[in-house]
Amino acid sequence: MTRRGLWWLLAVAGAAWVGSWRIIYLEVTRWHHLDARLRFTPPPGPVGGPVAHAGVPVIMARAVSGVAPLVCIVAVVLLVARASTKDNQPDR
Repeated sequence: MTRRGLWWLLAVAGAAWVGSWRIIYLEVTRWHHLDARLRFTPPPGPVGGPVAHAGVPVIMARAVSGVAPLVCIVAVVLLVARASTKDNQPDR
């Protein structure tokens, strides 16, 4: 992967990380679909109605908030490794 590709990966992963935590913040504080430990807490439904399950936004926000930091770390490590190997190459 090129340096430009790594920078794009870092930017996209960072934006996804920030966006996912914004959604989680809203789920906990405003919409109350998640509790403080990030467990799904369904709203009270009608008696005898179907049991509520976590929807796609909640599932994706939890998944992205876990994966995006790892992608950011890998991208930064690769960028630093490329920069250090570029500095150690002899001039031609």
